[in-house]
Amino acid sequence: MREKTIGEGMRRLKKAKSKQAYFLLWLNSKIDGLVEKLFPAKTFFVFVTSALTIAISLILAFYLRFEFEFRLDEIKSLERVLPWALLIKIVIFHFFHIYSGMWRYVSIYDLTQIFLANLIASAFIFTIVTFWQSSYFEGFSRSVIILDFMICFFAISGKRVLVRIIREASARNREQKTLRTLIIGSSGAANTLIHTFNMTPGKREIIGILNDDISGNATIRGVPFIGKSDEVANIAKTLKISEILLLPPYSSPAKIKSVMNSLESVEMGDCRLRMIPSYKDIAEGRLDVSNIKNVEIEDLLGRKPVLLDRSEVASFVSGKTVMVTGAGGSIGSELCRQLAAYRPAKIVLFELSEFNLYEIDRMLRNLAPELPIVSIIGDVRNGSELLRAMMENSVEVVYHAAAYKHVPLMEMNPLSAMEVNVLGTDAVVRACEDSGTVLRMTLISSDKAVCPTSIMGASKRLAERIVLERAPSKPSFVVVRFGNVLDSSGSVIPLFKEQIRKGGPVTVTSKEVTRYFMSIPEAVDLVLQAGTIGHDRDIMVLEMGEPVKIYDMARKLIELSGFVPERDIKIQITGLRPGEKEYEELLANEEIVSRTPFDRICVARKDKMQSAPAFDISRIKELVSSHDSSSLRSILKEYIPENKL
Repeated sequence: MREKTIGEGMRRLKKAKSKQAYFLLWLNSKIDGLVEKLFPAKTFFVFVTSALTIAISLILAFYLRFEFEFRLDEIKSLERVLPWALLIKIVIFHFFHIYSGMWRYVSIYDLTQIFLANLIASAFIFTIVTFWQSSYFEGFSRSVIILDFMICFFAISGKRVLVRIIREASARNREQKTLRTLIIGSSGAANTLIHTFNMTPGKREIIGILNDDISGNATIRGVPFIGKSDEVANIAKTLKISEILLLPPYSSPAKIKSVMNSLESVEMGDCRLRMIPSYKDIAEGRLDVSNIKNVEIEDLLGRKPVLLDRSEVASFVSGKTVMVTGAGGSIGSELCRQLAAYRPAKIVLFELSEFNLYEIDRMLRNLAPELPIVSIIGDVRNGSELLRAMMENSVEVVYHAAAYKHVPLMEMNPLSAMEVNVLGTDAVVRACEDSGTVLRMTLISSDKAVCPTSIMGASKRLAERIVLERAPSKPSFVVVRFGNVLDSSGSVIPLFKEQIRKGGPVTVTSKEVTRYFMSIPEAVDLVLQAGTIGHDRDIMVLEMGEPVKIYDMARKLIELSGFVPERDIKIQITGLRPGEKEYEELLANEEIVSRTPFDRICVARKDKMQSAPAFDISRIKELVSSHDSSSLRSILKEYIPENKL
């Protein structure tokens, strides 16, 4: 019984001790948290050093004022002023956030704050000393406060500036400078970039700045102005420059071409060109190393961005159910990305490729988590699949992007080209008409449909005719016609880049081949605008600017990759492939052009006096089913009188 009582007592004692220990641990953690919150390690260090600086600066000012000779009563007045100076300056410095600033990033703003804090604190001290000088601060010279103000300001700001100087010097010397860099840009942009490089360790050594407006021996942050932009070739060769950074306003297509031509003339094609895209990056403070990008072929095209009225697109698409065929392709996926921003009620993704559908579905769900998305693996040749997709989802707007587009492959596979591009388009059109919900369908066509020389171009021309020559029906139909799209699947640009990575040769069909080019986002902008402003049976055409020689583009791509054409990477002329032509056209002879109120968008309408013979879609179905390629080619020539097959 006694042992049981002793055991119970021990358990109670342990329990009481554990509660006490828990309470002490809890109290200790709260105190630690409060101390850490009030006095973080770095802030506390700054606080202590600032307090020491305040005390030392006042004492030093006092000694300087009396030239190190003073009476005992003067020392007594110093002892009375010192606590007040410490208290006032510590409090005012706190309100000006002097303790929280990072010394290694000290700026003009920080120095201004230190100056103002010192000025206000000194004014307070001066007022207090003056008010009680006869009774409490007897014998204290007020000129000491003025000296203290100057000493304290230079001491507190000097510590920070010194830390920054040491840090930037160590950053510059930390790595071996192997990238000799030349900047071409305005003084403001160059200053911001050099400041960024000074704060960021790297291998760049800034050799100099080129600017057309500044001459003489001017420098920025120790980097000299060494010439004009048109002297870039000789300067780059003389100074053995390995990288040129183009800043606004020297990053325009015309300036880039001029620099590249100059470098090529002195065989400096292996000098890498990089750029900061726009003033916006500089103005918004986003100019850092990550903003520097290689000059790409798109930067050389010189096309002004198309100004579109996206408010009309938004009002047309918003709240509607939109379906995109070929949703996983280059154009289709960009369509989906841009459509998601206009807040449709739902997007229906119709795609044959399982992988492409998975990719665009995943991307859209990350981009717009709140947007309802329906992903359908389907074939545009299957009319029943199309109709079911439209009816089950009450589709109101259709963008038909599914098509075969590769010219040489379609020459080898004419039946597939006709089946997908022609019969597939016919199936989409019929499904739109039969659904009862579709209000508008937009067909994405190609400049290769104009006076076609290839099976692909001919198939797209017949697809246009299917859309444009339908009997009047509830859905309205619009065709969008544009040129080549940069970096799309099947585009020449990715092929050239791959050939350059492998060391060449870069293959070009002819030195005279020219093409119109636009970026994928620009092409999709046009498609969306056409879906809004186009009238029933309109062909919307973008003013494409000047055509680009593919041979010249190949040379520029080689140079942009850091190589010299023909010396490092050979260019091989292979001859035109079946179905290709040297130049593209955007309008057929029988089409007339009307401008629209929208920037660089035109409408092409067929001349009523000329017309191609009506074609029977059933004949094409029969020839495709019977695999009769030769008869199919013959019927294409009949249905497309302007052909150059």
